[in-house]
Amino acid sequence: MLLTENHARKVRRKRADLQIGKIELAKKLQISPPTLAKVEQGNYDAPRRIYESVINWLLEDV
Repeated sequence: MLLTENHARKVRRKRADLQIGKIELAKKLQISPPTLAKVEQGNYDAPRRIYESVINWLLEDV
């Protein structure tokens, strides 16, 4: 499932707004820091679990 550049921008913005580091977010999403780097770059063909984890995090508190 493709995480686009738009998703990546939203992840970076929300992480910055919440003032949390990459390692902390990776732990929260239950992914590795290198995988989070791929997510934040965009155009990442993520496995379903990672895709759902990222999208659910983006939808929290909306």
